[in-house]
Amino acid sequence: YVGRQALYACLTCVPEARGVESKRSGICLACSLQCHDNHELLELYTKRNFRCDCGGKRMSDVKCKLEPRKEEENSRNRYNQNFSGLYCVCHRPYPDPDDDVDDEMIQCVVCEDWYHMRHLDVDEPKSAKDYAEMVCAGCMETNPFLKNYVGKIEDTNKTTLDDTVQVDVTGLDESNVAATEADPDTAGPSEPKQRRLDDSKVPVEEPPKDKATVSLDICTMPPLVEGGEKSYKKGASFWIEGWRKFLCQCKTCGELYKKHGVEFLLNEKDTVKHYEEVGKQKHGTAGSSYERGMQMLGQLDQVTQVDMLTEYNRMTSRLREFLDQFVTNQQVVTRDDINEFFAKLNKERRESTA
Repeated sequence: YVGRQALYACLTCVPEARGVESKRSGICLACSLQCHDNHELLELYTKRNFRCDCGGKRMSDVKCKLEPRKEEENSRNRYNQNFSGLYCVCHRPYPDPDDDVDDEMIQCVVCEDWYHMRHLDVDEPKSAKDYAEMVCAGCMETNPFLKNYVGKIEDTNKTTLDDTVQVDVTGLDESNVAATEADPDTAGPSEPKQRRLDDSKVPVEEPPKDKATVSLDICTMPPLVEGGEKSYKKGASFWIEGWRKFLCQCKTCGELYKKHGVEFLLNEKDTVKHYEEVGKQKHGTAGSSYERGMQMLGQLDQVTQVDMLTEYNRMTSRLREFLDQFVTNQQVVTRDDINEFFAKLNKERRESTA
């Protein structure tokens, strides 16, 4: 099981996944390239603690080229509606052919489903920089202890006492924790204003200096106060970057996280931002996309290079012809137009190699 990785659902191998929940399955990036090339794939972005299903119990008719023997069932995998190509509380595909509203989608940090901003039942943050993560309304109800923190992370005065992190809740009237999560995918991520440990001493971006000395006997979860201006009302919650380190880590709260299956909230390596930063460090950021692409192309054998350049030239030629129509007719090119173009191109490619 990989802490966080990019996943795909193959509808060519498991077409029943669109309508049968028990048929949902996911494959890793490597298998999407090696075992499912030219197949109809759903890009699921990233999921946590998942093990590839290619050639496993849920895809028994598929033989994995990378690991032929996969007899053990992936019982720890979790499959939400995304694996069937559906998203949000509206249970619609993305992009939705019947929805002409241009609306950003954002991923919930807990259930990892994707939601339209307009379906979150809350006011949208002014900008993506105002938050880093989001918890959907459903997950706020199934994990009610998060409501205690709404507003408090932004407003509570935090101090360090004998190197033990404490949350001073005295003198607080009506405030609670505001949380925000960004999407990765992009649907990825930013940060709102949140309560800090002592802005003059401990930067928000950094955890407490001596995290090992955090007391496990003192509960620092703020009391739930209802009705205040910044208390939790309903719907989704948006959280600033670094909000997780303000969650109480006492033994009682630790059992609470375990009971609800959200221990990952205390793991700084679980965030999409950490995943993306590791990816940048691993692949490097030097040079333009073109330069990096040419460098990778140079590592392939000559036959593959010729095939790729031929396909690239064919694609650019077709795309130029496609866009010329819009210039001639003085029309605006939309996202749906581009998606339709590449869907048609992929279909032709699959048919030509069948």
